[in-house]
Amino acid sequence: MHGVLAPGTSRSRPIRPCPRSRAEILQLHGWCAGFILCCLFPVLSGCGSHAASAGQTATLSIGTASLAFGNVEVNTTATQSVTLTSTGTAPITITAATLTGPGFSLLGASFPVTLNPGQIAPLEVQFDPAAVGLATGQLTIASNSSTGATAAIGLSGTGTPAPIGTTYFLATAADGGNDSNDGLSPGAPWLSPNHAVNCGDVIIAAASTSYSPWNFTYGSWGTVTCGAGNNVAWLICAKFDGCTISGESGLLIDRSYWGVQGWEVHATGTTAASCFAAAPNYATPVQIHHIVFANDIANGCQGGGLTSWSQGTAGVDYLAIVGNIAYNAAQGNEYCYSGISVYQPAQSDSLPGTHIYIAGNFSWGNFEPSICSGGQPTDGEGVILDTFDGRNGLPSPYRAQAVVDNNILVANGGKGLEVTFNDAGTPPFASIYLRHNTIWGNNGDTNQSGTYCGELFLNSAFDVQAYLNLAATSATDGCGANPIYAYYVGSSATTTDQIYDSWGYSASGTNDAATDSAGFSYGPNNTFGTNPSFADPAAPGAPSCGSATSVPNCMATVIANFTPTTAAAAGFGYQLPGNTQVSDPLFPQWLCNVNLPSGLVTMGCPAGTPEPGGK
Repeated sequence: MHGVLAPGTSRSRPIRPCPRSRAEILQLHGWCAGFILCCLFPVLSGCGSHAASAGQTATLSIGTASLAFGNVEVNTTATQSVTLTSTGTAPITITAATLTGPGFSLLGASFPVTLNPGQIAPLEVQFDPAAVGLATGQLTIASNSSTGATAAIGLSGTGTPAPIGTTYFLATAADGGNDSNDGLSPGAPWLSPNHAVNCGDVIIAAASTSYSPWNFTYGSWGTVTCGAGNNVAWLICAKFDGCTISGESGLLIDRSYWGVQGWEVHATGTTAASCFAAAPNYATPVQIHHIVFANDIANGCQGGGLTSWSQGTAGVDYLAIVGNIAYNAAQGNEYCYSGISVYQPAQSDSLPGTHIYIAGNFSWGNFEPSICSGGQPTDGEGVILDTFDGRNGLPSPYRAQAVVDNNILVANGGKGLEVTFNDAGTPPFASIYLRHNTIWGNNGDTNQSGTYCGELFLNSAFDVQAYLNLAATSATDGCGANPIYAYYVGSSATTTDQIYDSWGYSASGTNDAATDSAGFSYGPNNTFGTNPSFADPAAPGAPSCGSATSVPNCMATVIANFTPTTAAAAGFGYQLPGNTQVSDPLFPQWLCNVNLPSGLVTMGCPAGTPEPGGK
C-alpha cells in the first residue's frame, strides 16, 4: 500500500500568517477557509499581532511530543500534523521551525507567524524515505513562549521496500473461489493455494468460517520458485483470525517456501488430525524447507497444534513457528501429541545459523487422552523438540541449530518445554538454545507416570544451552504422583548441556534435579528457590481472538498475568517484543527477508534491514 498514513495522520493545511490585505485574501482564498474568522473578520478574531498588555503571557502549546510515521515505502510520502495552539493571554509569535533527519520536510510553512490567544494552527510534516531502514529526526519550533524559546518534537519513520511480488486472492467456493480463476482480483479468487507462485507473492484469503480442510492438505500447495532461497510465498487471511478451517483435517503443507498467517484451525475429525503441520507428502516423500506459521491459532486439535515430522528419510528444515497459539491440541490417540512439536527434522543444507525457530508462542491446556499410541500417555508438552538425533529412520542426526525463544508455556498435561533424544548416532548433534521462556504449572496429566518430572526437561539430550528462562511449579506433585521440579535433566551424561542464568522456583523446594547425567551440573548464576510472584497465575481458558488484532494482542491478559512482580525476576522469561531491530546472533537471518507481521517477536536482523510488517 503506497503512502499509508500512521494513526493520527491528517491532511491539514500548512501554517501561514493571516492575510492582511484584500489582494492577499484573493490570492489565498482556497486556504482562507481554514481560518475564516481571521480572514473575513479580523477585528473579531484579532488577526495579526497585538501587543501584550501588562500582566499578559504568551504561551505556545504543542499537541504532541513526537511523530512516528511507522513503515512507509521508499519513495512514497506520508504526512502528519502538529497542532500549535496559543494558550496564553497574549499573542504568541512563532519565529522559525527547523528540521533535521533524512526524509523529513515541512509543507508550505512560512515564518514568522503570530497566533492570538485561542487560535490554533496545524504544521504539516512529511516523511519521504529515500532508503530502506529506520530514520530519526527532530522538529524544533522557536517562539516567544513563556514555556521556553524552543520546543523539540522527535521524528521517526522506517523506509520499507516496495512489494516485490504479486498479490493474489482466495475464497471459499461459496464466495466464488475456483482454481480455474486467475486469482488476480477479489472477484476472481482461487479456491486453494495449489498454484505456481514466487517467493514474495501474497495470497489474501477472504475472511470466512467455512474453509474446507481438503483445499489445504497434502497435494493442495503449489510450487514456489525462490531463487534466493530465503523467503516464502504467504497465504494471509484478510483479517486476523477471520479465516477458519474446521473438520476432519487441518492445514498441512507439503511443499517448500510457504508461510501462513492469521488463520484459526479446529481439527477434530480424526484421531491424528493436526491443526497446522509441515511434512513431506506421504505418497512421494521429498524434503521440504522454509516453512513459516505466524500469528495463527490452533484451537482444538487431535494430532498436535503446530507440528512437523519426517516421512521415510525426508523431513523438514528451516521451520519457523512464530507468534501462535496452541490450545487443547493433543486430543487424539493414534499417537501421542503436544501443543507445538518438531519431530525428527532433516537438514536440507549445512549452512550455519538458526534453521528451526520457535518463538513468541503461547501454548497451554494440551492434555492427552488416557490412552495414546496404544499405551499410557507420554506427551502433552507445551513445546517439544523430539528425536533430533534421527534414531527412528534417518541416516544421520540433525546437526543444524534450533532456538526456542520467548514463549509462554503453561498448564499443560506434560512438560512445559522438553528436548528429548539428541544423543544417538555420530556427533556432532544439533545445537539447541532455550532462552527467555516462561514455564508454569505443567505436568498436570494424572494419567502420566514418571520420576523425570520438570517444567523444563532435558532427556537424553546433548548440546543444549538454557538461559534466561523462568520456570515455576504450581503443585507439589505431577507426572502422575511424583515431585515436580522447575528444571530436570535426565539420562544426559554430558558436559555439553548447560542451564545457567535462569530462574527456578518450587514451593516444595524441588527446584532442580539431575538423574543419570554424569558430567552435568547446574550453573552458574541461577536463582533457584525464590518465588517470582507472577501477577495472577492461572490456567487460561479457550482463546477467543475475534476482536483482537494479533496473537500478542489477544494474549495481553495472559502476558500480564504471567509477568513476575518480584523485581529481580523481571529480566527472566517472556519479554514483550520490541518494535525495532536488535542484532541477535540466534535470530534466523533467513527470516529477515520474510516480512513477518510486526509485534510477534523482536526482530534480530542486521542494521538496515526493514522492520517487520512493511508490506
